[in-house]
Amino acid sequence: MIDIHQNDIEDERQILEAAAAGDEKAFRTLVEAYWSRVYFNTLALVKSPPVAQELTQDIFLKIWLQREKLREVRHFSNYIYVVGRNQVIAALRKKIIETAAADAAALREDMLSPDLRLEGKDAYKMLMEGIEHLTPQQKLVFKLSRLEGLSHEEIAQQLGLSKNTVKVHMVIALNFLRGWLRDLGYLTLAFFFFL
Repeated sequence: MIDIHQNDIEDERQILEAAAAGDEKAFRTLVEAYWSRVYFNTLALVKSPPVAQELTQDIFLKIWLQREKLREVRHFSNYIYVVGRNQVIAALRKKIIETAAADAAALREDMLSPDLRLEGKDAYKMLMEGIEHLTPQQKLVFKLSRLEGLSHEEIAQQLGLSKNTVKVHMVIALNFLRGWLRDLGYLTLAFFFFL
């Protein structure tokens, strides 16, 4: 087995060529030489030894599966850093998406409970009552934005107002309705409805 020395570029070049050709022994040499560095860099990012271990394995597996690319690599330490960084970012993105999907599913499930549906109907009724306390212009802008889904620009064109005026009306309306719902005890709805 060839031993990789940091200053011995020729040895590393030979090992990379051999690994690219499918030589498992040469690849094992790369794994042994870089495993600790990759693991500790990954651990610093994910803060979990089991996750770092799994990601380190995935990084080396990815390199093995794409070993033909090793022929083009000039500095393996740079190459493995980029592959590792990309693998960690992909794993973190996947985790964020999974967590968000689970949170959304739990929220949907909660929203389907009869108690919350009844509370939602009451809160909606109170919201409609609050809208009636807005000025006519604020009421119109709010309904076009939140109930019909128009953008500030579309509302401005439709009402012959500037986009900034529409924005001011929305801010005033939202602040009033947040306070209105909060004062009536619908704090959760006030938070979620007006995000």
